[in-house]
Amino acid sequence: MAPTVEIVAAEPVQLLGTAAPVRTSVVASEAEGTLVQLLVDEGDHVRAGQVLARLRRTTIEQQLAAAVAAKRETQARLVRAEADFERLATLLERQAVSRREYEQAVADRDALRRGLEAEAARLRDLLDRTEVRAPFAGEVAAVHTEVGEWVGRGGEIATLVDLSRVEVQVQVAERYIGAVRPGFEVLVRFDALPGREFTGRVAAVVPQALAQARTFPVLVRVDNADGAVRSGMAARVLAQLGSPVPALLVSKDGIVRRNDQVLVFRVAVEPAGAGGAAGEGSRGRIEQVPVLLGPARGGWYVAYGKLAAGDLIVVRGNERVFPGQQVVVAAVRRPATPAADPALPIARDPRETVTR
Repeated sequence: MAPTVEIVAAEPVQLLGTAAPVRTSVVASEAEGTLVQLLVDEGDHVRAGQVLARLRRTTIEQQLAAAVAAKRETQARLVRAEADFERLATLLERQAVSRREYEQAVADRDALRRGLEAEAARLRDLLDRTEVRAPFAGEVAAVHTEVGEWVGRGGEIATLVDLSRVEVQVQVAERYIGAVRPGFEVLVRFDALPGREFTGRVAAVVPQALAQARTFPVLVRVDNADGAVRSGMAARVLAQLGSPVPALLVSKDGIVRRNDQVLVFRVAVEPAGAGGAAGEGSRGRIEQVPVLLGPARGGWYVAYGKLAAGDLIVVRGNERVFPGQQVVVAAVRRPATPAADPALPIARDPRETVTR
């Protein structure tokens, strides 16, 4: 068993938003030509650098072969130019040739050196560009072309999204915006994933409010390592932003999820001696209490429901108990509760006495 702990926390505010990938890229071709291979389809996962499509490269390969042949010819001309340069340098020392003839030989030699690799290098680069590669790891959201189509330089090949993290944009009313800052932790639930909860962090607060609604866009980022969250899913962001009000902490081990319900099992202790104090050896019966969970804090959740401070919650074997069951309290566990932190929703140390 573990007792509930009373705290003072800001009132919960539920904000609606939609999941979107943190990174989206429309991958385009850097060359032009006929598409001869399309190697991905919508929904495929790709690695960074993976080839998505290939353009016909026959013409470029022919041009490269010609450039390589021209390179050999240029190399032969460079050898002759080097020999002419050395000869003219000697003649210049003897004043047998003019300075102008010598400088022209230097210019011819340098021009051949510069042009030796230029064309072949340009064509090799163009050949590389006929392969369209993924700029980052992600999933193919859309394919924009088909095999056999002509693709111009800058033509769209596919849209790639990175869903390893998702971003949820919510609108926060101006009366709450002062409590929101980057790094602020919130609880995120997705309608399409019942029973699952995610921890999000505020990534940015847009400083310009929407004029009509007087709300500020806030971007919340959520880790999505298993890819369960898809782009476009409806999201509900639960944050504690309002004025401080009394709330209760319940140990995470006491939370039970059954179908679409979130439950805790409380022990209603029978009076035992003066005052009916609850403790080890006390007898009682199980009561099922539906709760709404607020933000997590360490090993605790803020819980809203028909609970009171000090209620004993079953934290071990709670999957096997049922309402009305008679039990004996074997042990009362008192895990450490989190200290106050102004950067997190809880407004004060929950171990302090709450003044109502």
